Amino acid sequence: MKPGIVTFAGAGPGAPDLLTVRAHAAIADADVIVYAGSLVSPEVLSHAKATCVRHDSAGLDLDATTEILVKAARAGLRVLRLHTGDPSIYGATAEQMRRLDAAGIHYATIPGVSAAFAAAAALNAELTQPGITQTVMISRRAGRTPVPEREAIAGLAKHGTSLALYLSVSDMPGLVAELLQAGAYTKETAAAVVYRASWPDEKLVRGRLGDIAEKVRAAGITRQALILVGDALGGQGDDSLLYDSSFSHGYRAASTKPAAVKPEPVLTECEPLVRFGGRVAVYGLTGEGVARAQGLADMLDATAFVSEKHAPAAVDLLANVQCFAPEDLGALVAAQWSAFDAHVFVMATGIVVRKIAELLQSKEVDPAVVVMDEKAGFAQSLVGGHLGGANRLVGDIARLTGAQAVVSTGTDTQGLLAFDELAAQQGWRIENRDGIVALNAALLEGKSIGLLGFSSKEAAGYADVEHVRCYENLDTAEAAELLVCLDAPVGDDPRTCLQLSRLPLVVGVGCKRGVSAERIEAAIRRGCLRYGIDPARIQQLASVDVKADEVGLLEVAKTHAWETHFFAAAELEQQVVPNPSAFVSKNVATPSVAEAAVRVCGRGRLLTPKQKDDGVTVAIGTVGSLSAAADAKPQRGIIYAIGLGPGTRAGMTEEARQAIRGADKVVGYTTYCRQVRWLTQGRQVYSTGMRSEIERCDAAVRMAAEGQSVALICSGDSGIYGMAGLILERVEALGEAQVDVEVIAGVTSSSSAAAAVGAPLMNDFATISLSDLLTPREWIKKRVNAVAEAGLVCTLYNPRSRKRRELLDEVLATFAKHRGDGVPVALVRDAGRPKQWKWVGPLKDLPIDEIGMTTMLIIGNEQTRMIHGHMVTQRGYQKKEAF
Repeated sequence: MKPGIVTFAGAGPGAPDLLTVRAHAAIADADVIVYAGSLVSPEVLSHAKATCVRHDSAGLDLDATTEILVKAARAGLRVLRLHTGDPSIYGATAEQMRRLDAAGIHYATIPGVSAAFAAAAALNAELTQPGITQTVMISRRAGRTPVPEREAIAGLAKHGTSLALYLSVSDMPGLVAELLQAGAYTKETAAAVVYRASWPDEKLVRGRLGDIAEKVRAAGITRQALILVGDALGGQGDDSLLYDSSFSHGYRAASTKPAAVKPEPVLTECEPLVRFGGRVAVYGLTGEGVARAQGLADMLDATAFVSEKHAPAAVDLLANVQCFAPEDLGALVAAQWSAFDAHVFVMATGIVVRKIAELLQSKEVDPAVVVMDEKAGFAQSLVGGHLGGANRLVGDIARLTGAQAVVSTGTDTQGLLAFDELAAQQGWRIENRDGIVALNAALLEGKSIGLLGFSSKEAAGYADVEHVRCYENLDTAEAAELLVCLDAPVGDDPRTCLQLSRLPLVVGVGCKRGVSAERIEAAIRRGCLRYGIDPARIQQLASVDVKADEVGLLEVAKTHAWETHFFAAAELEQQVVPNPSAFVSKNVATPSVAEAAVRVCGRGRLLTPKQKDDGVTVAIGTVGSLSAAADAKPQRGIIYAIGLGPGTRAGMTEEARQAIRGADKVVGYTTYCRQVRWLTQGRQVYSTGMRSEIERCDAAVRMAAEGQSVALICSGDSGIYGMAGLILERVEALGEAQVDVEVIAGVTSSSSAAAAVGAPLMNDFATISLSDLLTPREWIKKRVNAVAEAGLVCTLYNPRSRKRRELLDEVLATFAKHRGDGVPVALVRDAGRPKQWKWVGPLKDLPIDEIGMTTMLIIGNEQTRMIHGHMVTQRGYQKKEAF
């Protein structure tokens, strides 16, 4: 943006993450913003600078709006006129531009995402399909604003194209009648209505012209909706020529082969592609390292942690990127150590070694650690090569980036498959982990090793290793110096070095409605083949509960005699998975079905990430732990009751930041969860509205009872009108002895407000909340009278609401009675936040209409004075001067 120029910008349909990067930067840069408050989401403006002057145009006419724009531009300010959607479609920008032309003011335009395309995206619809239509019309029905006669709905409908209608949902029966009038559309023509596309309360209504009006009426939609009509919504068009093998263009010659129906993929015995399937964190420090880390995170579906010094300008729009202060790298890694299955550092190895040294425990439990240089020349497996999967991960990185994989484990450098690596790939449990080192050493030394209980496929990795052989039983294994036994009883044979157990497997499945059993079966087989998994080990099938009646799923499970498990979306939503999906979340209310169902059902480890295959999504994992030792050690869960302070980054304590960053789950009131999105990306968030405190706390207790760490967040200090007391009560009431609670202090509103006006709390003071939702009003009055009579400075929380006004009048009368109406008082609204407002003066001049639920009221006493506009309660230090 340039000073003195008015910039028109589209804010998109509503969702903050559909704001363009250019518009996002303009909002951050603007000195003055005039916005359509009735349609633009408040979250879109949340990153505007504190000094920016905002004007809601909802109550302004054209002249008033133009006057603001002209004055601000002539003052040399950066002026932004923010419209919903795209300014070029029903934006009413032309009339504003004509007036700016008359005033000699220059202007520019930033496009936005129109609601028509947000609605199409919500429906997963392609509006231009070969064989159906290649045209999209955007229009509206005549209402208070007329349309030209040649553009009447009946006239447009005769073309039978895809039609997007704005501002037309209030009379659906009348609209349908006009659409059917020309005959190109019929009652069977597909139609859909999308209410508030991309907003949290978005509604989708699908139907045909014959029933859409009744469906919209039943849904209660009367405004703020986009209507889409046309056969393209049915998705039955022809294939596009663009990718047809017989069609040539400037970048590809046509194939001479005749077109063929796509065959079912052939299942062949190929080398399995072993890919790291866990959650990955990628860290970048320098400018080049940050760019590399962000790119690598995109490739790996990982979370990037980047130095705020070199963070991209639009980092707030990137869902998989979080910022940190460079000096906090060590604390950040420590907090995230257990939250991720792998940590990839794009920086010098020496830095990494120093940061992780104190975090390392053993090869059995340490996550994978990989180091990559900023030029992407090398990717080195540093820790957790086999059991952690670091060697597999560097292989993935090498394939994705072209870097050279550096693996230094002895077996790998000799081209040998370590037995713990084989167990990790196959999902076998190692019953005696102390035997791994000796066995891998024997493998390197060429000692004779016998494999008992292995199938030829499971032993394929040793086919070319002369000193490793499969034996049918102990009697035939006399030549072996050491034995590796897979589900094979060997008694007390002293040669047994390693005992392995095949864990049963669960397959998680997500699918489109109506997918056949054959397609589901084929997707599962291909998933097993790709990752070298024996499908005979699958014993269970899991999915989301809305699929409990899916005929194809039930038929596959019945054929194989698999147990079936269907979980509620709310339960699946709580699982941490490597590949969450916003699309799945929107349609099924959980960001993952296949991977999350495996996590819930198996309580083991994912052996494969989710695989999308012909309308079916498949993930496979173990049932039970990969570690025998882990089964015997129930993990204690912990709840951190955290005060966020005023809700700003600067106002939050470092202890609170680290606790949220390190938690498995975050629970809180919806508004507070939004305030810490920059900290919670990559972890599951459970939020509810007001007056659901017990529900939130019980949810936190349930999560912690499963051995997870939970951040329970609230504003201010959790122990002052916060959630700390309630969570302790609920842990006791629910009888969860394995759940610990740690309270983390925050900056309470009384402290923030006092700092804003000076030092009114220098001596004894009391805090009282005037909210009578939980405390009887008579108790409040009794306490107020006692404080007023005792001469204590008093801070009043929740002083006044829209429905509760008279109580404050009574409280102020009580203080005036005991202290007079000249006693100094202060008001601070939104204390500690960018929009903070304050007033200081005598009680008799108190601007009571400025008081709301986010206002702190501080009432002084006989020792409180006004000093250069500050409110100060004397502590008594002046008495020392007399001695």
